[in-house]
Amino acid sequence: MQKLFYPESVMVFGVSSAPTNLARFIVDNLDRFGFKGIVYPIGREGGAVNGREILKSVDSVEGHADLAVILLPARAVPEALEASGEKGVRYAVVLSGGFSEFGEERKDIEKQIMEIARRWKIRFVGPNCLGVVNMENNLAVPFIHFEKQLMSRGSVSLMAQSGGVMTESVKIFSKERIGINKLISMGNKLDLKEADYLEYLISDGETKIIVLYLENIAEGRRLMDLAGRCDKPIIVLKANRNPFSNEIARFHTSALAGDDIVADSAFRQAGIHRVETLQEMVDCVRIFGLPILRGRNLAVLGRSGGLAVILADAVHRYGFKLAGFSEDFFNLVRRETRAGVIRMTNPLDMGDIFNIDFYVQLMEKALQEKDVDGLVISHTYLEKRELEPSRKIIQEAKRLCEAYGKPVVFCLITDRDNRFLMNPSGDYPVFEEVDHAIKALARSYEHHRTQSLRALGKGFKGVGPVRRKGKKIEIANAGDIFNVLECYGLPVVSHAIAGSEREALVSARKMGYPIALKTASLDILHKTEAGGVRIGLRGPGDLASGFRAMVRDLRKSGYRPGELLIQKMAPKGQEVFIGGKQDQEFGPVILFGLGGVFVEVLKDIVIRVAPIDAGTAREMIEEIKGAAILKGFRGQPLSDTAALVKCMVRASRLLAEHPEIRNLDINPLIVLEKGKGCLIVDAKMDVI
Repeated sequence: MQKLFYPESVMVFGVSSAPTNLARFIVDNLDRFGFKGIVYPIGREGGAVNGREILKSVDSVEGHADLAVILLPARAVPEALEASGEKGVRYAVVLSGGFSEFGEERKDIEKQIMEIARRWKIRFVGPNCLGVVNMENNLAVPFIHFEKQLMSRGSVSLMAQSGGVMTESVKIFSKERIGINKLISMGNKLDLKEADYLEYLISDGETKIIVLYLENIAEGRRLMDLAGRCDKPIIVLKANRNPFSNEIARFHTSALAGDDIVADSAFRQAGIHRVETLQEMVDCVRIFGLPILRGRNLAVLGRSGGLAVILADAVHRYGFKLAGFSEDFFNLVRRETRAGVIRMTNPLDMGDIFNIDFYVQLMEKALQEKDVDGLVISHTYLEKRELEPSRKIIQEAKRLCEAYGKPVVFCLITDRDNRFLMNPSGDYPVFEEVDHAIKALARSYEHHRTQSLRALGKGFKGVGPVRRKGKKIEIANAGDIFNVLECYGLPVVSHAIAGSEREALVSARKMGYPIALKTASLDILHKTEAGGVRIGLRGPGDLASGFRAMVRDLRKSGYRPGELLIQKMAPKGQEVFIGGKQDQEFGPVILFGLGGVFVEVLKDIVIRVAPIDAGTAREMIEEIKGAAILKGFRGQPLSDTAALVKCMVRASRLLAEHPEIRNLDINPLIVLEKGKGCLIVDAKMDVI
């Protein structure tokens, strides 16, 4: 994708000399930014723009071109793309709107564009986008006015599905003095998708931090696999969090695994930092401008007792610990106290220290403490004479970060007029809100932990593409579902299908009493309410009367009795739930939580994109709030979590290898005492 971002020559389609012509703004941006390559304005009316002749056709372009930028009515785009291909263009930016975002009837144009692009091996951005900006070579092809002087060159690259979000982000980055490397407005993503750009930016040596704004995800599994191999921070602001509309009433999985919940879980699984707002996005970018936090122990300094307490609360809220200070550190503090009212604790209240220059010594001493992984300081200047010393603290904080390789997170409370005076260079992040700062710092530690696990060969190992293995699954009744589960090594209770009372008695005699009797129909949503469940049948008499009663009750409920399922009653144990579904963005996902009514009432579940390994299964078990129940809570026997892990891994493999399974509910799965395994008592499966 190098020629997309580093072209030596650019053709711009749709240019005219009219002052209101949008395509001429592209040429303006290229000139304003100082692009050194050759620019060919192309427009049927001819004329001139910025001292360049507007060529009436591609035929007038000398040699070949590296990049075509097209801003024409939608129906004129195929012709321009064809002409570009003939000129040797292999990358294009289609800025034009008026495609499928306007209606399904426009898909014929999109199909035509894709056919032309494939024939000429052209990859293109858009359509319906603002294009790309590269601060490395001053390439800027948006059709709206971009002001280079408001943008600084840096190491943050942003790709956004919305041109509006991209322009707003540029404004925010400018205000916060965050340096930009590359900007990508993805638009409709007809050809190049977010995963394509991500793959390029991961390999791009000038990009250190990657930010995405997404409204939908085209290739979720590929996105995860790329992120899972990347050591750069990847920050995602995912919007369009509308409720899904799958069969909520029929399957717990659909009710519990909405599209956005799956996306959230997938991002965490792959080590992607999901943010909720533009402000949180900026905070995340700023924290990754500091050294990565490599431990949970923080030193906290505040200029007042109240600020110190607020900081301590935030430290606890985001899972950090307050490091222990040595006596040498406290002796240094005592040298500068006036009234002797400072408590020698962490967080340290510096309200009795009026020598601001001394703060730098305290900061350095704190960073030298062996238990300190990072430093947070909250500062406010009290009067104008403190402005210059306060500015010096910020400058020294940057130096100390670099010297000790530990983050120094600076929170500054100041008035609007002096905010930028305090940090004139802008190359060191300064936070205004302590909670935002500590929350962002938690992202830094999370990133360190993820990368450390990967270095040890642990953590996320990728999910790969979905490919069916074996024959497509077909099910006609509940017995078929149990048979499929058994084929994947999942332990199901002894069972049989009976079409008559006699068949039920024969099967029960073989498997032994007590027996459970259930309807085998896939059409009955709530078996118990329809009279389709009888449990604890202890002999032939119970079974015979239960069989007849069930047939009668099902008919009363308006169902045809059909075949019934005979099951051996399972021993007591802890009930858990394993579910699965096909997500439209990430493919097969697996859910785990406590079973029975708990899954409906508590919704205490965790999600991963399938397939998973044993390590991930163990993580999922630990993540549910009810994990203690499986560990012998209040004298209960330990559950066989090793067997449960095997069940989860096998169920995830079933989902990954059979994408025709739209929904799967295994509920309950009985987890027996340690060493005794698990048993599946009931399961639902919806196959496309």
